[in-house]
Amino acid sequence: MKKLLAMSLMALAAIVVSAPVSAAGTSDHATLEEAKAMVKKAREYIRKNGREKAFAEINKRDGMFVDRDIYIYVYDKSLKNLAHGGNHKLIGKDLSQLRDPDGNYVNQGLLKAAESGGGVYKFKFLNPANGKVETKTGYAEMEGDIMVGSGVYQSQ
Repeated sequence: MKKLLAMSLMALAAIVVSAPVSAAGTSDHATLEEAKAMVKKAREYIRKNGREKAFAEINKRDGMFVDRDIYIYVYDKSLKNLAHGGNHKLIGKDLSQLRDPDGNYVNQGLLKAAESGGGVYKFKFLNPANGKVETKTGYAEMEGDIMVGSGVYQSQ
């Protein structure tokens, strides 16, 4: 159990270390409504352009799917990461067992929200802006057999 918790915390640290900086270079934070709009925009882009082109665009740190402190991530139903605008090291990895500091399965909760017609899932995550663990609200929707998501810190 301790080994699993340590691995989860290391995964969280890897995500935080490479989180994108604001596109405008400011401390402005995106809202949950903006994150939801970006998810819908990414789903539409996937439908119109296909997965290969869409995933390449999502993976760009300065692309159309990164805005200030929000970015898009995509998972298959087994929770293997397919695209990630915030941390390219996660692409191709099975993140089904990723837990927050309270032991909640982050991506499993997001997938349930997405499969219920789209929705939010709250979990704790280290905010790179202030170095504190805060509640983050993730938002995800299904696009066929894949989950497309984004999220914001509750304090925003």
